[in-house]
Amino acid sequence: MNKTEYLKKLTDELGHMPYGDVKDIIQSIEEHFEEGISEGRSEEEIAESLGDPKELAMEFKDGAKFKQIIKKRKMSDNFKGPDGRGRIFVIVFNAFVGIEMWLLFLAAIIAAFMFLAGDCAIIGLIVAGLVAGTLMEYIIPFIFLVLTLICVAVFLIVLLILGIKYYAKGLKSYIRWNKNVWNYGLGED
Repeated sequence: MNKTEYLKKLTDELGHMPYGDVKDIIQSIEEHFEEGISEGRSEEEIAESLGDPKELAMEFKDGAKFKQIIKKRKMSDNFKGPDGRGRIFVIVFNAFVGIEMWLLFLAAIIAAFMFLAGDCAIIGLIVAGLVAGTLMEYIIPFIFLVLTLICVAVFLIVLLILGIKYYAKGLKSYIRWNKNVWNYGLGED
């Protein structure tokens, strides 16, 4: 299929995307065709290297950028299959480093929650003792203790929120990295 046919099919597939996005995508593809033609490739070869317009449109709808798609296509053209070293590396790395790292982080989260629960229990006991009147002579130190425990609890809550947020981001990147090494190996020698 030539450039005109390819761009027509791609435009039809991108139909529900905003006009500005479709215009930018089509402009990028036209520039890609121009670069390919200047390198001596035919329009058909360029269209074939881009793949099916429907699949390309799906990648754009998923939020991929043109440069990412082209890089991925070039990588897949040179891809000869996963090497055993990459898969062995992923297994060994996860067995000796990855799993323990995430378990340690989860243990820290559980310990923080337990500390928060202990803080709540201590504050409850102090308030109950003050209400009952048995701890009145120690009111000032208990107030400071309660305020300190509340500050520590608030600090831990903020730390947990940030920790869980970055844990999720890190886990997503870590899984993507594992998948990439598993599928494509460690790279060239």
